[in-house]
Amino acid sequence: MTQSGRSVPTPPGTLLGQLQALEAAMYHTPERSQGEIAALLRRAEAQGDRAARAQAHLLLAGCALYTGDLPAVLTQISHCLPLARELGDPQTEARALNGLGLGHDRLGQYDQALEAFLHSLRITQDTGDRMGSFRALNNLASLYTDTGNTTQALAFHRQALEIAEALRSPVMLASSMTHLIAIRDQMHRSEEVLTLAAEHLDVIRESGPPRWTSTVQECVSRALLRQDRPEEALRVALDDLNANRARQDLEAVCRQGVTAARALLRLNRPDEAEPLLRESLRISREARTRPQEALALEALAELFEQQGLHAQALSVAREHFDLERQMHAREVDARSQLLTAEIRLELLNREAEIERLRNVELAQANRALQETQQVLLHRATHDPLTGVANRAHFHQVTHDTLGSLECGQQAALIFIDLDRFKQVNDTFGHPAGDNLLQQVARRLGESVRGTDLVGRMGGDEFTVLLSRVTAREDVTLVAQKLADALARPFTLGGQRVNITASVGCAVAPADGTDAGALQQHADLAMYRVKRSGGNQVLHFEAQMGEPGERQQLERDLRGACERGEMRLHYQGRHDLCGRRLAGFEALVRWEHPTRGLVPPGQFIPLAEDSRAILNIGEWVLRESCAQAAAWDFEPRGLCMSVNVSPLQFELPDFVQTVRSVLEHTGLNARHLILEVTESLVMHDLERAQTHVRDLKALGVQIAIDDFGTGYSSLSMLQALPFDQLKIDRSFTNALTGPRGPRVTALMTAMIQLAQTLDMTVTVEGIETEEQRRILAGLGCDHAQGFLLSRPLPPTQAAELIPDATPAPS
Repeated sequence: MTQSGRSVPTPPGTLLGQLQALEAAMYHTPERSQGEIAALLRRAEAQGDRAARAQAHLLLAGCALYTGDLPAVLTQISHCLPLARELGDPQTEARALNGLGLGHDRLGQYDQALEAFLHSLRITQDTGDRMGSFRALNNLASLYTDTGNTTQALAFHRQALEIAEALRSPVMLASSMTHLIAIRDQMHRSEEVLTLAAEHLDVIRESGPPRWTSTVQECVSRALLRQDRPEEALRVALDDLNANRARQDLEAVCRQGVTAARALLRLNRPDEAEPLLRESLRISREARTRPQEALALEALAELFEQQGLHAQALSVAREHFDLERQMHAREVDARSQLLTAEIRLELLNREAEIERLRNVELAQANRALQETQQVLLHRATHDPLTGVANRAHFHQVTHDTLGSLECGQQAALIFIDLDRFKQVNDTFGHPAGDNLLQQVARRLGESVRGTDLVGRMGGDEFTVLLSRVTAREDVTLVAQKLADALARPFTLGGQRVNITASVGCAVAPADGTDAGALQQHADLAMYRVKRSGGNQVLHFEAQMGEPGERQQLERDLRGACERGEMRLHYQGRHDLCGRRLAGFEALVRWEHPTRGLVPPGQFIPLAEDSRAILNIGEWVLRESCAQAAAWDFEPRGLCMSVNVSPLQFELPDFVQTVRSVLEHTGLNARHLILEVTESLVMHDLERAQTHVRDLKALGVQIAIDDFGTGYSSLSMLQALPFDQLKIDRSFTNALTGPRGPRVTALMTAMIQLAQTLDMTVTVEGIETEEQRRILAGLGCDHAQGFLLSRPLPPTQAAELIPDATPAPS
C-alpha cells in the first residue's frame, strides 16, 4: 500500500511482505522465482488478500519479462491493474502500467506502449513517486530508441539520469547506462558503445538484473561486428548466449543467437550459424516478437546465399521482405500514434495553463497549436508537391465512399495518366516537370465539385473520385471535361507546352464494390488507352478482363524507381592473369513488393517497350557513380561500368545527363565506363559518333558490349574510338566444346585486332578454370564470370575492393 506516493512499511511475516522480499530474486533469478511467487499467489487468492494478489501478479509479470515470455507479461498485468485500481494503490498501478508498456514495446506494439508509459509517468508525477517517474522516463527512452527517434530517446534519458543522480541509486544509474548504450547502438556509434560498456559493465553486472548485462553484451557484439572484428563479436555473443540459456531467458537467447550467427557468417562458418538461426526463428515466432523474427529471417537468407542455396535464400528473403513491409506499415502507424500522443499531451498542458491563467495570450497559443495539428494532418494525407490527396488518403476516402453507398447510388473513379510526360522533363528539366504537375493538379481540382476528390498516385498519374453520380454518361462527360482541361496549353518558363492524357473510368458498384477493384479497373481502361496511342477517354468493360501477367507487370513497373524498388548489384571485373579486381559492372535488379526479385530478362524488355527504361537508366547511372565515389575508386584505379539503353543513347541531352551526374557525384570521368551494343551504335552511326566524341571529351571511357554477336563489328571499330571491347559469353561457352579450335582462332583474331587499336579486351561468362587458362593464354586483359565473382549487393561487393589492382603511380 502507498500513501502520498511513498511506500508504507509492510510487516515481513505477511503475504505481502514475503512477496516484496522476493522482488530482488524476480530481477536476478526469474526462472527460479516463478514457482515460489505462484505459490504465494495461490495462498493470497485463498485468503482473499487483494493487495498480495496484485503484488504477486506484478512480480510474475516481471519474471515473464525477464525470461522473454511476452504474452505472459500482458496476461499477468491484466490481472494486476484492476486490483491496483480497486485498492487505490497508485504506485502499484504505475508499475503495472510500466510492465504493460514493456510488453507492448517488445512485441512491436509501440502505440500501446507509449500510452501505458505516459499514463504511468502522469501517475508518478502526481504522487511524487520519483522512482516511478525514473522507470517511466527510462522506458520512454527505450521506446523512442526502438522506433528510431534517437533525439527524443536521449531527451528522456537525460531526464531519467537526473533523477538517478539526485537519488544516488546504483541500480537506477546502472539502468540509465544500459539504456544509453542501447541508444548509441541504435545510432551505430560503435566506438561509444564499446567505451561506455568498458566503463560501466561491471556496475551494471553488479547492480542490475542479468537482462541488463545481456542487453549491453548484445550491443557490444554488434559494435564489434560493425568494426569488422567478428572473432571478438562471436566470443562475446556466445558467452552471453550460454548465460541466457542457463537463465532460461528465451527472448535474450533469440536476440543473441542472431548476433552470434551473424558473426559466424562473417567468419564463413554457415553450418555453425544455421542451428542458432533456426532456434531464434522458432523462439521469435512462438513469442510473437516480430522485430526478432525479421532479424532471424534476414540472417537466414544470408546464410542460404552463402551456402549457394539460392532458391531457399530467395524464399526466406521474401518472407523477410513481407514481414519487414508489415512491420514498416505498423511502424509508420506507431510513429503517427506517437506524434498524435505528443500533440495531445502538449494540448493538455496548454489547456491547463489557459484554465489557470485565463489570458488571451495563452488562448492564442492554443489556437496556434491546433493549426499545427491541422498542418500535420494535411501533410500526412496530401501529396507534398501538388497538394492533392496522396495515395493512402485517396484509397481510404474511396473505401469509405463505397462503403456508404446505398441501394441505387453510384460513385466513379477516373484514372488519368499524362502522355509523354517524360519528354517534358527531358526537354525543360525536372523543375519544369514539377511545375507542370502542380498546374495539372490545379486544373483537375477546378474541374470537379467540392464533394469530389483529386489524388496523385505518383509520377504523372492522377485519380479523381466522383462521390455520387447519377448515370454512366455523366462520368464520361466529367472525364472528357478533365481531358479537355489538360489539353489547353500550359506555360512553362515562358514557353507554351501542349500535353494530352490517357483517361480510364470505372463506376461502382457495376465495375467494382471495393476501392482496390475499382481503381484496378479504371487503371486497366487507362492502360488500354495508353497502349492505343493515348489522348482518349475509355470506360472499363467486363470483356476487357483482368490485366494479364505482362500488363500487370508493366503497370507495376511504372514508378518502381520512385517507390525505391530498384536495387543495384555489382559484378567484379578482374585482371585475367593476376585475378586482381579492376572494377565493377552495375547490374539493376527489381525488388517487386509481392513477387520478390524480378529477373532483368523479364522486366528490362518491358521497360524498353514502355520507355520506363529512361527513368531506370538515369537512376542506375546516378546510383552507380555515387557508389563508385563512395568506394573511393580514384586512388585504387577502379572503374564502374554502366550499360546504356538504346533509348537513353538516342536522347539529344544524353551527354549532358552524364556530365551532370559526374558533377553531382564527384566521380572522376575516367573511372566511368559506358557500355553500348553494336545494334545501338549501328542504328544511328552519325549520332553515335557525335555522342562518343563528346563523351570521350569528358574523359568517359566507352566499351562495345556483346562484341561478335552482330554484323558490323569491324566497320564499327574503325568508325568509333572505343576504349574497351567486351567479348560475348557465347564465345566463352564454346571454347571447351567441339567448336573450340575454331572459336579460339576467331577470338585470337578479335583480341589482336582490339589491342592493335589500343583497346582493352574483357571476356564475359568465365565459369571454369580451364576457360580462364585458355583466355589468359590468348592475351585477354580482363574477365567477368561466376568463377571470379557473382553479382553482389553493395555491402558484399565492397568486400572485394581490398583486392583491387593498385592505381598506376
